[in-house]
Amino acid sequence: MWLEILLILLSLFLALYRLITKQFGKWKNLGIPHAKGSFPFGSYNFFISGKHLDELSAESHHKFASEKYFGWFLLGRPVLAINDVNLLKHIEVKDFDHFVDRQSKADNEKQFAGGDLDQIWKLQLTSITGDDWKEMRQAFTPIFTSGKMKGMLKFIKHVAGDLTKEIDSKAKKGEEFELKEVFGKFSMDGISSTAFGVNSESFTNENSKFVKNAAAMFRNSNLELLLAAVKFIPGVPQVLNLLKLDSFKPKETRFFRDIILQTIKIKKKHQREKK
Repeated sequence: MWLEILLILLSLFLALYRLITKQFGKWKNLGIPHAKGSFPFGSYNFFISGKHLDELSAESHHKFASEKYFGWFLLGRPVLAINDVNLLKHIEVKDFDHFVDRQSKADNEKQFAGGDLDQIWKLQLTSITGDDWKEMRQAFTPIFTSGKMKGMLKFIKHVAGDLTKEIDSKAKKGEEFELKEVFGKFSMDGISSTAFGVNSESFTNENSKFVKNAAAMFRNSNLELLLAAVKFIPGVPQVLNLLKLDSFKPKETRFFRDIILQTIKIKKKHQREKK
């Protein structure tokens, strides 16, 4: 019995190894400079390094700074990275109709497979594709009209006042501080007040639930990185969808979902009262 189990596990491992490594020769065959891939994570071992994928990718951009483009591997998938500004401009502007989607719909389905909370992330503007992206983009456009922007200005001014007080306070104490942290608070309060109608109190309340949940969204543990990678293994997304298992920041996602639903409810109530 143990021999059969061992053979099954070995067969699964070999199949996974083949699935991930079968395209590792793609960039070499095309004569494109590239960061070599290795099993199982591809070019960047983000699980062991503890760095975000963007940090690791940035290191390769510096390494191949003299090249117009270079290749790397995400798990077993070849990815082409662009360094040349003019080439990037062609892709993003002139040839945009050929490069509309950030990722394929199939990848989006895999990345956010799971329960109802994970499904929410599948609908973000950076994930949806094709006509769905076009409809969503059209829905967002009215938000940035001059009238809407003027309405947001009073909230931004209030947050800017908090930023000024924070810098003045630190200056009087002769205290050193990280600009990234301070302006991160400014961004947080600006977004929360204009988009959610909530004062996140980044400058005044160290225990703000909004700030803590928002900060947690940008921190990924090794386990979370591993779960994200596992989703691209054939069969895993289907299992997660079947069992409705939420794996991507369920606590934080639920927190922001409830805030948005509450904001919509209040807005609809005020519209009914006006009528």
